[in-house]
Amino acid sequence: MQRRHRLTGNKEFQDVRSHGRSWSHPLLLLRARPNGLAHSRFGLVVSKRIGTAVVRNRVKRRLREATRARLASIAAGWDVVLIARSPIVGAQFVDITQALDALLIRAGLTGTAAEMPDGAE
Repeated sequence: MQRRHRLTGNKEFQDVRSHGRSWSHPLLLLRARPNGLAHSRFGLVVSKRIGTAVVRNRVKRRLREATRARLASIAAGWDVVLIARSPIVGAQFVDITQALDALLIRAGLTGTAAEMPDGAE
């Protein structure tokens, strides 16, 4: 992903985690918050509970690719944090992409959503 599409600082992650809304799936947790920019930014969280460095990096590569492939269809103006859950380790790439698609639809982030919909967890 291009640098402008990434959350980089700890403060950016903390703002999304503390002020954003969340949606969950057995493989992923998605937290989102409006950012007021002309593009959306994404951050990935893969904790040590997921596995060794090799496993965590594999999960991050898969999440980055799934997100990158959907950038054109994701609404602009959002900061999104994707948090990996333990079952993601045994999931195939297609399962990860389906989980991401389902979360983006539930969050209303596909297309040109202007406001965060109701029903957040």
